[in-house]
Amino acid sequence: MSSHETSAPSEGVRSLSPEDAWERARTMVVGRIAFSSGERLELFPVNYLVDRGTVLFRTAPGTKLAASLGRLQVVFEVDGYEPDINEAWSVVMHGTLEPVLDTAEIVEAVALPLFPWQSGEKAFFVRIVPSQVTGRQFEVADPSRWVSQFTGVRRAQSE
Repeated sequence: MSSHETSAPSEGVRSLSPEDAWERARTMVVGRIAFSSGERLELFPVNYLVDRGTVLFRTAPGTKLAASLGRLQVVFEVDGYEPDINEAWSVVMHGTLEPVLDTAEIVEAVALPLFPWQSGEKAFFVRIVPSQVTGRQFEVADPSRWVSQFTGVRRAQSE
């Protein structure tokens, strides 16, 4: 299957429109970015906010900032759960990681309510500029559906 093909949705899974996907992404504050850095795949949790059709986060010098300077292709993913309707959702964005270098954009970014959770100086702003935004929503299965004769059986510890 190519990277542009998608499998048929599973039973009870609804695709979200890009607008609905963005709406859900705006409700959360932590997502994950993944990209290839040389021979290895990298995955980082980031606290973020949606800003002008992009995902904005702060970072320190290191892997994420270097990836933005190289304008690497990334995948961003965020999930949520709505207990009042017992539904979960997932939003995935494919795009480019880009540093915020323009002085006016930096001044605007500083004014936004974006505060890193991790201590330490996070003086640099990075954007994920999506080329594709997809999402899906589904009802969370009743846990009793997954009960079997093996439920609660402990596995033997490895030596």
